[in-house]
Amino acid sequence: MLVLYEEIFDAIAAESIARHSIRLTVLNGESSDLKLIAARFVSELSESWGKTAEFELECGTCQKGSLVTLSVRVGNSEAIQTAGLEPR
Repeated sequence: MLVLYEEIFDAIAAESIARHSIRLTVLNGESSDLKLIAARFVSELSESWGKTAEFELECGTCQKGSLVTLSVRVGNSEAIQTAGLEPR
């Protein structure tokens, strides 16, 4: 039962970290440094969950109008979120 609880907790943590990190990255980031900004937010949020998270960020050209995809892995769980870069 404890293993099941840990898996569910990891899945919820991964989803939350991915969702909030991509939102904060898109709102606070310049296209040239999105990976650095995402790393900061993933690190801060995973620490608040008491978990270790790995991530990958892909944004193609990272220009206005590009889609940004953030994949976050916590334990055996992975969450993927996608957002668009809009002109400011």
